[in-house]
Amino acid sequence: MEKIDSTGLYIVENNDFVRYNIPQGNVIVCGIPGAFTPGCTSRHLPGFANNIDKLKSLGVDKVVFVAVNDAFVMDAWNNIHGHEDIDSVADPQAVFSKHIGKDVDYGETMGTRCKRYAMQIQDGDFVKFFANPFVEDVLKELE
Repeated sequence: MEKIDSTGLYIVENNDFVRYNIPQGNVIVCGIPGAFTPGCTSRHLPGFANNIDKLKSLGVDKVVFVAVNDAFVMDAWNNIHGHEDIDSVADPQAVFSKHIGKDVDYGETMGTRCKRYAMQIQDGDFVKFFANPFVEDVLKELE
């Protein structure tokens, strides 16, 4: 299995940037184009937040959302829309997204961002990318 390198990921703690390491256990990482974007805020994150108990019953320990935003933006998004079992993490320079091959250039309107995806990581090792990134599809593949 391939180890997943958390380089480039950040969160906010005590009003400062702190490197984020994807936790051990069975983790679902969701890539999104950006915090506060319509689809990410109205469908993608709420889908996972509303199904966190079902995900946990299937052995998921943590859900992590990653976007090419700064850590303050991700922290604000998490404070408004988040869930205690979901981490909202910044990839401000798209280092992580590029490393896993999930970066995309949206041109002058949004620049380099993260593609929408969902992947499973077990104890730091890549397991798989899900065919579709929304919770309904992830649940089907985990059942």
